[in-house]
This record gives sequence, structure tokens and C-alpha cells, in this order.
Amino acid sequence: MVKFFQTKRIPQPHYAIFLTGIFLLVGAFTAAHHEMWRDEIQAWLLARDSSSLMDLFRNLKYEGHPGLWHVCLMPLSRITKSPVIMQVFHLLIAATTVYLFARYAPFNSLQKFLFAFGYFPLYEYAIVCRNYALGVLLICLFCILFQHRYTTFQIAGAELSRFLLIGAILFLLGHTSAHCLIITMVTGFALFLDHLFTRKGILATGQMDERQIWIGFGLIAFGIITSVLQLNPPSDTGFAVPWRWSYDADHLKNIIRIMTRAFFPIPEAKLHFWGSQWLGKYPVFTSIQLRLSYLLIIWSSLILLRKPTALLIYLGGTIGLLSFFYVKYFGSMRHHGFLFMLFIMAAWIYRYCAGVKYFTPINRLNGILGKSLSPVLTLILTIHLIGGITAVRMDRRHVFSYGKKTAEYIKARSMQDMLMVGEVDYAVSTVVGYLEKDNIYYMRGNRLGSFVRWDNARTHDVSVDEIIQKTREIRDEHKQEVLMILNKALNKDQISGNALTELTNFTTSTIGDEGFYLYLMRED
Repeated sequence: MVKFFQTKRIPQPHYAIFLTGIFLLVGAFTAAHHEMWRDEIQAWLLARDSSSLMDLFRNLKYEGHPGLWHVCLMPLSRITKSPVIMQVFHLLIAATTVYLFARYAPFNSLQKFLFAFGYFPLYEYAIVCRNYALGVLLICLFCILFQHRYTTFQIAGAELSRFLLIGAILFLLGHTSAHCLIITMVTGFALFLDHLFTRKGILATGQMDERQIWIGFGLIAFGIITSVLQLNPPSDTGFAVPWRWSYDADHLKNIIRIMTRAFFPIPEAKLHFWGSQWLGKYPVFTSIQLRLSYLLIIWSSLILLRKPTALLIYLGGTIGLLSFFYVKYFGSMRHHGFLFMLFIMAAWIYRYCAGVKYFTPINRLNGILGKSLSPVLTLILTIHLIGGITAVRMDRRHVFSYGKKTAEYIKARSMQDMLMVGEVDYAVSTVVGYLEKDNIYYMRGNRLGSFVRWDNARTHDVSVDEIIQKTREIRDEHKQEVLMILNKALNKDQISGNALTELTNFTTSTIGDEGFYLYLMRED
């Protein structure tokens, strides 16, 4: 285990800058060619079109995530309406994580390189702009501070405990996503137990201000409570409403298999690469996938066995995330990635945790398995590198979403100020974001809007006849032509019988339902 933490090959400050520079070049090139999809644009529109912080939090009640990411986006949306600024900001967050990881993580230089260009840090948490990158950055900051959690530092003449910073970081972490809230809960509990068992020895050294320690715990608890309150959905929510509390053996097995998606994230080299698993194509892999998932959990736990704090964070967080995937929302690869981030987090803080000794056979087993950590981690990170390269290559080769190109088409013909009707709302919102348009009429919910409000007013299906009828009403009321943005085609009779002109269509994108058909309803 000791060799695993020796990182003296390259001076770390220089290596961190070098690695971050390469990461920024690759990330900037990829981001410049990435067409954002609805989930990315939704956060931007929420921040852009909320009039105040209070208004933002009211709008966020339907989102299923707390609002730290959206709060960060609000100032940017006041600078420009272009969502491109969000991509720049998001990439800088990811690059900061890479720098801190390369500078401070107790892994060797090869492992740091493989991590930086792995599937999650390079693609899911750098190119696809979501709230998850903030969570990874805060996890990284927590790990850096963990070693000196009970020491103090001077600022403006005052002596402050670093545990206050840890409390603040975990407060923020719990406000990045539902998944990081679970990690925050488990980490806070593990730190509490760690403090109970180590406080006497640390107090004896005179290095710890216990009052500030409890303030730090107060920050963690306050962060958890306020995040849970944000996540409590309103009564009219219409997204991911049910909970699964009944036992389903097949569903449970599928949940456990998620471990292999987190540890072996190689997408297929195809149009719909995102969220796919290349290894899943092979019957040999699928036949052992469940057993391999169990093996990953057991192997990781046994390696961490002698450091209860690291073990509790990893095992408790893993069970917590898998439970969430079971009872609430199965999720996608970006969500599953936090299972791997938990392992990295636990391996990072391992050497800084208080240790315990067991019976000699258990100690020997832990020592033997500890020697396997470095080569196995290198192998796993190599797989992540393959996944990262594949994702970047597929994103460059294929159009991720046609929202951007559709908006460019509309702008090129100076049609962006026209009245517009959109269906389906969640797909068309991508076009709205790239158009930098205040609102269009969404058929689902029968209202003007930009971001999607996930309430039960929009859960009904909308027929083609209803779309055409509403478009006609808007045209007649305003005596203007109306642009229809649909993500399905109309037939010839529907076009010719309703004074419609088919302008163009954009189809076959990675996000399958973010292809668009444009129709113009002329004035009578």
C-alpha cells in the first residue's frame, strides 16, 4: 500500500500545470464541437429566465436537484444570453479538478494522466455541461483538506480550523446533486464517528479547537437539511414521481450490475454512443457482470478494511447510491460515475485515516490485497482512458443534438423573432436556448415558456390536430406567420390542408429525439 502513494517521478506542481494544459486543449476542442442537449440548456434557461434567487429556487422545485449549479450560472446569464459561456465555465471547473488532482492526489503520474483523460473527468464531467462537475471538484477539495482536517490556519489574525472549510465544502457538495447529497450524508456521518474515536488523542496535542469542529458539523447538517428541503417536490410534480419500495430480484440485480458501468465505462463506437456500454455487447461479459459487480464491491471493501472511515465512506456511499437507483431513478452513466468517484475518494483519504488492527489472517489478507490496488487501479483507469477517447471521438464525429443547427438555420433566415409553437417541449427547449429567445408557445402545458416546467399540466400527449389548431389560433390572433418546431414529421395531407410550408428538417442525432422539423404556417 505504501508504494501506491509514492509519486516522485515528476515534480508535481510542474506536472499538474502540464497535464492541465493538455486537458484544456483537448477539452476546448471537443467542447467547441459539442452541441448541447436539453438537460444542459435547461439549467441555463432556468438561470437566465429566473428574475431573482427566490424565483430561481421556486422554479427549481421540479428539477430533482438542488440549485448550486444554477446559482453559479445566474451571473453568467446576466453577461450574455449565449449558453456558450456556460461551456467555458464548465470546462474551467473540470480543468481545476484535473489540476488539483494532479497536484495533490496520492497517486502516481501515470494514474493521474489516465484519470484526467478518463471517460468521466474528460467527457461526462467536462464536455457535457451539468451540475455534476461541481460535485467532483468539491470532492477533490475535501480530499485535499482531509489530511489536515484537525489543524488550524491563520487568516486576518484569527486562528481557524480547517474543519470549518471541510464543513463549508460538504455544505456546498450537498447542494450540487441528489447523488452528491447522498455522499455528503455518508461522509458527514463517517467524520462524526472519526471525531468521536480520535478526539481524545488530538485534544491532548492541543492542535484542535473543538468548538470550531462542531461548527463544521453544524454546516454539514445545515447543508443536508436545506438540500433535502429543496429536493422535496411540489404536489403537482410530473417527473419521476413513483418510488419503488417492493422487492424485485431482477431489478435489484440490474442495479448491482451498475457497478460495472461505473468501473468500465467504454461506450460503443456508434451514433447513439452516449450511455451505452461496449462490453455489454458480449455475452461472455453479461454472463459474469453480476458476479464481477459483487467482486468489485468486496475487493474495494477489503482493501479499505483497516481504515474504517475510508471504508464507511466508500461502502456507505455505494449502498446509498445503489439504493437511490433502486427506489427512485435508475439513472444514466453520468450518475453511475459517482460510484467510481467514491472509490477514488476513499483511496485518496485512506492513508490519512486512523487505522485498526484485526486478527492476523485478516491483516495479512488486507496487506496482500493492498498490493493489488496500484496495478488494478492502473488497469481500470486505462479502461477509462479508452472510454474517454471513444466518447470524444464519437462526439466529434456525430451531431449530439440538432438544437444548435436548428437555431442557426432560423437565425440565418432572420426568423428568430417570429411567433413559434414547439412540441415536444423538452426537445424544443434546446432550440430556444441556442436562439437566445425569451419564450415560445409549448403545447405541453399550453403556455409560453423557455425552460420546461416538469409539472403534471404537461404530462398529457398532444395530437397533431391539436398542434395545428393551436398554431392557427395564434396566427389569427396576432395576424402573423407562425413557425412550428416539431420533433416528428407531418404527412402531406396535414401540410397541404393547413396552409403549411415545410422549411427543412434535421434528423439522426446522438440524442435520438432531438431532431427537428420546421413548418411555417402562412397568413390567410
